[in-house]
Amino acid sequence: MPSSPIALIRPILLRDPHEEGRTATTLELFFDLVFVVTISAIATEWHHAVIGGHLEHGVVSLVEMVFGVWWAWMGFTWFANFFDPDDVPYRLMVLVQLLASLGLASGIPDVFEHDDFRIVVGCYVVIRLVMATQWLRAGRANPELRRYCRRWAVGICVVQVGWVAFGFGLHDLTPLQTLPFFLLGAIVELAVPIIAQLVETAPIPHPEHAEERYGLFTIIILGEMVLVASDTFNTALQDHTHLATLLLGAVSAGILAFCLWWLYFDFLGDYDLRNIRTAFIWGYGHYFIFGALTTVGGSMAALLEQVTNPGEGPGRTTMALILTIPIALFLATVALLRRVSETAFCRRWLTAAAAVLAVGTTAGAAWGPTATLVSVCATTAAFLASEIVTKGKAAARTPVKQGAA
Repeated sequence: MPSSPIALIRPILLRDPHEEGRTATTLELFFDLVFVVTISAIATEWHHAVIGGHLEHGVVSLVEMVFGVWWAWMGFTWFANFFDPDDVPYRLMVLVQLLASLGLASGIPDVFEHDDFRIVVGCYVVIRLVMATQWLRAGRANPELRRYCRRWAVGICVVQVGWVAFGFGLHDLTPLQTLPFFLLGAIVELAVPIIAQLVETAPIPHPEHAEERYGLFTIIILGEMVLVASDTFNTALQDHTHLATLLLGAVSAGILAFCLWWLYFDFLGDYDLRNIRTAFIWGYGHYFIFGALTTVGGSMAALLEQVTNPGEGPGRTTMALILTIPIALFLATVALLRRVSETAFCRRWLTAAAAVLAVGTTAGAAWGPTATLVSVCATTAAFLASEIVTKGKAAARTPVKQGAA
């Protein structure tokens, strides 16, 4: 059936947090699609930083850029979770955010290569100021939430002043020297939702919608890992000298992406996101999940490039660590998030994180990049298999409730 025509202007009203069958809108999906470009840019520049031997610079830039992309996405996602915005002004303001997101992606290479934050900060500030405008509109339409929405809007605007000073005022500092200023700005950004939540009346999130949105963004980042495997297959077909090792690495990369998908979507646990403490831990904890997966994509590309160019990049141990550390971080973060849900068993996940770190680094240091990929893939797959068996046994022990025939 054809959709009804969009309203020219209408109030941005609060959505029912108990609404059944709620899913992401096509505009939200389009917003995520644009952010694929930013994730790809970060992974690509991390890959180049590793191969070029600029690890210190690359790590700092990676941490900063992942935060910027993640927080811009978070602002849009949670606003759409609370409210029902869909009129012409809202869509046009989202268009401005989408264009600014593309600009942000184009500025990411300048950060990694020249410590130049001007394009990234300028585009990020535009995204956030548009978000402040949306909060003000929501406050006008929902008088009972006016203080809450005003705190969001004012907090966003105040922080942007600091980001402008950071991006346009710090020109002669090394990456490590910029880090304290960045961390200060990030802490203030993270404090804005917490301060807003202290008002007497605050909206309750819709848990199914939030979980779907985070899952969709995780899929986007995992897609970057699949793209690495695909590119390596294409390279292998043209480089017959390293055909076997490249194909083995590409298959390992694909299997690893599949294992991480399975571990995230089947074992993360069930969360009551209507509990504010849980919602904050869930949302903020995903910075490390998104950051780890983004890093894995770029690290796999760097390892596979070293197969064809053995002289490129740092030594074997360092190259192994650039993959094992983010995989271990992913597993450890999921372990800690599982402590918040009903599934409190996290010791096995922390053990698996240590095993990936030890086995992958040892194998990589001894035999090189392909061994790193194969060993990390095998260790992660073995852990996944053990979790599947454990979950199956637990389900078998759970008595089935008898219902009426």
